[in-house]
Amino acid sequence: MEMELRPPGFAYRQGTLCCEQAPLARLAEAHGTPLYVYSAASLRARYEAFEDAFRRVPHTVCYSVKANSNLGILRLLGKLGCGYDIVSGGELQRVLTVDRRAGARVVYSGVGKTADELDAALRANILLFNVESESELAALARRATALKRRARVALRVNPDVAADTHPYISTGLHEHKFGVPLAEARRLYTQMKREPRLEPAGVSAHIGSQIMEPAPFCAAVTRLAELARELRSEGMDIRYLDAGGGLGIPYQMQPEAADFRNHVSAYARAIVAALRGAKLHLLLEPGRAIVGPAGVLVTRVVYAKRNDGKSFLVVDAGMNDLIRPALYAAHHEILPLSLDAAAPANRQISYDVVGPICESGDFFARGREMPEMPEGGLLAIMDAGAYGMSLASNYNTRPRPAELLVTGRTVREIRKRESFQDLVRLER
Repeated sequence: MEMELRPPGFAYRQGTLCCEQAPLARLAEAHGTPLYVYSAASLRARYEAFEDAFRRVPHTVCYSVKANSNLGILRLLGKLGCGYDIVSGGELQRVLTVDRRAGARVVYSGVGKTADELDAALRANILLFNVESESELAALARRATALKRRARVALRVNPDVAADTHPYISTGLHEHKFGVPLAEARRLYTQMKREPRLEPAGVSAHIGSQIMEPAPFCAAVTRLAELARELRSEGMDIRYLDAGGGLGIPYQMQPEAADFRNHVSAYARAIVAALRGAKLHLLLEPGRAIVGPAGVLVTRVVYAKRNDGKSFLVVDAGMNDLIRPALYAAHHEILPLSLDAAAPANRQISYDVVGPICESGDFFARGREMPEMPEGGLLAIMDAGAYGMSLASNYNTRPRPAELLVTGRTVREIRKRESFQDLVRLER
């Protein structure tokens, strides 16, 4: 019997949860826990869904590196033709490590670019700088002049579009630190024209993350397209419109195979409609939507305990490995790796699933109805491919997990588990 959970990546086969053709329990025994496991088939399918949805307009999908910056994942997506959205000099180095010619497909966002970071991006001849303030624009002009380089620039405009998402990941309102107001953007583009080393080449916005409805994207792109038309009428060669990222994913378990393509198609229709007649090259920055459901965090139950009638599963993964539940009260489905390991007749218990970190906020679920689990049993925390390992830390002097990339039956270790020696190597 097979039960598809996150096709084409994750399914129960004969009662065993698998990543493609690899049983996760077997991977846990071979590589230990906690353990991140990613499906190459899922990454490809989700990237291709974007390519297909936007096939009728000139576009570049620039994967948001901050979602998951593992070199193995960057290399896989790069070979498919993907570009990259970066927010730091370190992310630029990762992209160039994967492909030294990848600068031509890099968009650089972020509010605090340093002089060294600007220099590195100028030397890499990146596709576009998304500039977020007047001060940054001046700094970029200085560095481009010093290096005798020319920079293609888009101002990140704050379109003041509200998105129904967590306040920590909403970025499109005037109260947020990101971007510049529309009125100020017009003045800065005029100022940019006077800088011989700066080329006004695009307009940009990013309104937030984990947005499930297409309407806010349509509103933001409509305002960007209007700005682009204005700037063109003033003689500027605006060629790019960067719509940012932010398309959300459903974290609750539900059939998602065809739904994801439909989800991306609805998003594409909204954006393309707002662009109609603009004749701009569209830049897109999906991260979570590509890599989120392509990864799981495998963890082992260390102890099952009860306190005054409340049941806990204490697992060996902690908030240092996956901080989203602690940071955002985010929901992740948690599933047993073996249906046979669950209690007879699927006896359900309301568990708090918690980690070993010395913090009350170290939890993955509270009051979650789950099959009764034994000590030593294995669980998969689903949809952990985005903002899992990339936000992991060594808090409580805990080594970070290994990462595996599965293609069919082939398993590659794309990051080794850290050792204590790794943690103290730079200390004296």
